Amino acid sequence: MFGHDCSGSRGRDTKRRVTGFRHGTALCVLGSLALASCSGETDGRPGPVALEDEAVTRIAAPGERQAFFGDLHLHTSFSLDAAAAKTETTPDDAYRFAKGEPVSYLGRTHRRRTPLDFLAVTDHAEYLGNVRRAMQGEITLPGDQTEWQRLFSHNGGATLYEWFEYAAGGLFGESRAGLNDPALSQDTWVQTIAAAQRHNDPGEFTTFVAFEYSPTFRANGAHLHRNVIFRGPDYPAMPFSAMDSLDPETLWAYAENHRERGIDSLMIPHNTNLSSGLAFTFDQFDGEPMDAEYAARRRRNEPLVEITQNKGTSETRPELSPDDEFADFELVKSSGDLTGSYVRSGMQRGMQIAETLGINPFEQGFVGGTDFHSGISTTEEDNFPGGLGLTDAQVNSAAILSDVSPIIGSPLANLSAAGLTGVWAEENTREAIFAAFRRRETFATSGPRMRVRLFAGWGGAEGLTNGADWASRAYRWGVPMGGNLSRAPAGTKGPTLVMQAAKDPESGNLDRIQIVKLWREDGNSYEKIYDVVWSPGRRRLASGRVEPVGNTVNAARATYTNTIGTPELVGSWTDPDFDPAQRALYYARVIEIPTPRWATYLSVASGIPLSEGTKPWLQERAWTSPVYYTP
Repeated sequence: MFGHDCSGSRGRDTKRRVTGFRHGTALCVLGSLALASCSGETDGRPGPVALEDEAVTRIAAPGERQAFFGDLHLHTSFSLDAAAAKTETTPDDAYRFAKGEPVSYLGRTHRRRTPLDFLAVTDHAEYLGNVRRAMQGEITLPGDQTEWQRLFSHNGGATLYEWFEYAAGGLFGESRAGLNDPALSQDTWVQTIAAAQRHNDPGEFTTFVAFEYSPTFRANGAHLHRNVIFRGPDYPAMPFSAMDSLDPETLWAYAENHRERGIDSLMIPHNTNLSSGLAFTFDQFDGEPMDAEYAARRRRNEPLVEITQNKGTSETRPELSPDDEFADFELVKSSGDLTGSYVRSGMQRGMQIAETLGINPFEQGFVGGTDFHSGISTTEEDNFPGGLGLTDAQVNSAAILSDVSPIIGSPLANLSAAGLTGVWAEENTREAIFAAFRRRETFATSGPRMRVRLFAGWGGAEGLTNGADWASRAYRWGVPMGGNLSRAPAGTKGPTLVMQAAKDPESGNLDRIQIVKLWREDGNSYEKIYDVVWSPGRRRLASGRVEPVGNTVNAARATYTNTIGTPELVGSWTDPDFDPAQRALYYARVIEIPTPRWATYLSVASGIPLSEGTKPWLQERAWTSPVYYTP
């Protein structure tokens, strides 16, 4: 059950140098940056921001791909809600923290123990930068200035939410006098790009220019948020916000118009668990039945979906997957149609839609993120300072361990220390990592940096994982995570999946690797979880489940020991129930041994007991992107 190091070569012999902005028909210079306004714009928006770029001189072979870890969902004080909650960090701070430098947040200095490889700062496009400006006195809001100062001077509590209600209006597409100033937001966007350029270091640390499009609906609180990640080197002059439209199809049009001019991007839906069932529906946004064009546009623009983050995990939940013993993981309150709110059931719907339209609109890979509104992407359970400014800052342990968040209706202690995205790419550059996004060779973790690999093919996998070059041979043998299996050969017994998982050196050992299979049969959707490989010394029970790995967590001391589990798992599995006439997909889920949750560390440090119902430990995990099979 033990395997080999598949990290591959470091692949850092190719550097890319940023030389500046290309000049357009009109220039507005800010420091060393120039904002270009191009004639011929078809959507009536300012022209693109562009950057000179040297060609990458070498592309490594697929077998040389290595795992890189990063966060594709992080907010700073440029976001309206982060600023309202007294977050003061900037994109520069966010990048410095991700690289391992100390950063001050709410009066305390924090540092990530293990630096990230890449980061996208995804500040809300709505009122971009302007709530921060108002609180700093750079914008005068209409009305009683004494009242505004009372709101600006809050120290958390009810006054914060009074101010938050006004400041967050942009998420609902509502104009707020003084805050909805496109010229000022454009200036903030230029600053956002400039910060990403300063910190991008090809081969060492990658930054992605990005923003969050955040349409939210007052009637039911539904989130249809997307993070928009740009490949570079060219960028639009303005992001697209809920102030422009609450319809995600108009965001696709924005992306498609810019893509035609060489400005590539992709969109990542997130918090589908808070979508009130709107994330994975059978209909278009306008209520009309989905057609093939809509399905194709969605699949093309949204190749990835965020499966875990601070505001909960969106894989599944016990109500949807009653036979999944690991379904109750880092959940927050969800409302509306649960089937349309969770990724696993959403992917089942996608296969159902494909039976009629011939296109699966929800054929997506998996990523994880933090969604922290702190500017600091820390996902270590014992090093978690809170992620939502004064709405959950750990300056008041008693409140954190007992209060309920008015924003999402769940106990603050049930919020997650969030997730990370892993990619398999040839090198740590924008080009290589963005290409991995496009081909969906991504995986999500709940925070640890465990390395996970998955390949699928038709037979002939005996001995494939032997030898240091096994990954190179696996790419020739089959397809990696995110890929599509070819037609099943005649007489095949089923696809074979080959997998490897290696623990995060600073986290718990591994419990098991499971394969989650979803398929369609006789007009119905099904799921089944298979325990494929697990740590030594355990057996499969008569029920078909594997014995629990055990639990070494001492909640009273917030400690655990790595005396159970194993550092690495490697195995292969052939689907025993395969029917070549049935649509199916497969993804791997890797489970760690139990370790303390962040709330347990906080409870022990503060001497304040955990509130009733708060879990003192968790089993961290990773999810590979699915491999898809179409008859």
